[in-house]
Amino acid sequence: MSPPPPEATALNRPITIDFISDVICPWCYVGFRALVTACVTQGNIPTHLAMRPFELDPTTPKEGADRRARLLAKFGGDEARLKEISQALVDAGLQVGIAFNFDAIKTTPNTRDCHRLMRWARSAGVEVECAEALFQAYHVEGEDLSQATTLVSIARGLGMDGDLVARLLASDADVAPVEQELEIAQRMGVTGVPTVLFNQSFAVVGAQGVDTFVAALNRARVEQAAAPEAAAPGNS
Repeated sequence: MSPPPPEATALNRPITIDFISDVICPWCYVGFRALVTACVTQGNIPTHLAMRPFELDPTTPKEGADRRARLLAKFGGDEARLKEISQALVDAGLQVGIAFNFDAIKTTPNTRDCHRLMRWARSAGVEVECAEALFQAYHVEGEDLSQATTLVSIARGLGMDGDLVARLLASDADVAPVEQELEIAQRMGVTGVPTVLFNQSFAVVGAQGVDTFVAALNRARVEQAAAPEAAAPGNS
């Protein structure tokens, strides 16, 4: 049997998507939902989505910090400005089916353990589901993601071994690999999230709409299909 033509092989190969984000970033949740919707809409384009870590504030203590106090400090105590930004987020969230409930969020967590959990979820085959669960738990349900018990509960809800996750969280397991990925994002010049890489070829930055991500998926597929032809002997 002869091998399939290079174009067919390229079209069948999944588009790799690296979604660089932090779970406490509301715009990341909006962008994540829009991207997932785009992938579903373009069901004829195979994709592989991987969540990559970013920390909005690595100085946040492990036990977390008071969210409202931090936000007011960030905006110079301007309550009106904070309310305006929150409403813009609420409106954007509704467009992709997210019911943001910022009043329920009391604690801004250090998200290093969240990124470790997503890494373990990747091994369990539920990485994307874990990202959705963490986003939902924080932004809609107001769960405290600085608590190991919260993360273990989320893991169990995904069918993961909760006892194992509890033991891993209590250790330094996978701290170094997460730190390495954070350093990679920094070396790449990522300063804002979400940043979404398609086939490690081009990036879409920010919480873009579904149409933008659909266009990116189609661009990635066209470039991927053209690559073997461009590399073939006799082509320049």
